[in-house]
Amino acid sequence: MQRASCGRRFRFLRRAFSLVEVIVVCALLAIVVATIVPRMVVVQSQREAKAVLEVEDLLRMYAFRNSAGTQQVGLSYNPSENALSLWIFDLNPEDPDGPRVWQEDRLSDVVQLPDGMVIARAEADGIELSDDLWNIPTHPDGSRPRIQLDLVGAEQQVSLLLETFGGTPIRSDDPIATIRAPRDLDAEGAAFDPW
Repeated sequence: MQRASCGRRFRFLRRAFSLVEVIVVCALLAIVVATIVPRMVVVQSQREAKAVLEVEDLLRMYAFRNSAGTQQVGLSYNPSENALSLWIFDLNPEDPDGPRVWQEDRLSDVVQLPDGMVIARAEADGIELSDDLWNIPTHPDGSRPRIQLDLVGAEQQVSLLLETFGGTPIRSDDPIATIRAPRDLDAEGAAFDPW
């Protein structure tokens, strides 16, 4: 009888983990965490880098559509969806004889910024835009404003600048890019100098 109770106690005591087993499991968990966390950081960085490239492409399309087309173009931001899109001032498909209306451009994709990335600051011709819903339209005479967008994420902070006369945005993290200021050759007395 005593032997049976001793066996039960031994089985009960054997159910616990030894210190060595706990240390081995903790070491294995530390190794797994050390391999997974950097990959998650890289994935977030890649998402943000992709979003910056998509915003660059959207600004490039904005400049192209303004220079090549006859319609007014607008760059629109919706903070509730954290998305940028291109809009066109065009005929209303529901009422072709009526006035023109702003509608989302069918030829360009909406840029959805990843979680954790926001447009921290947006300027049009040096005027800071509010944090809520905004639209930067081209001017009716065919010119367009100077646009600056500051994108801030967990891994990336990039400022994009689209000059009024440029077709490609300039990145703040590009060491080769230089911002050229327009020159008034008439004011400098060099309007008729040979190039």
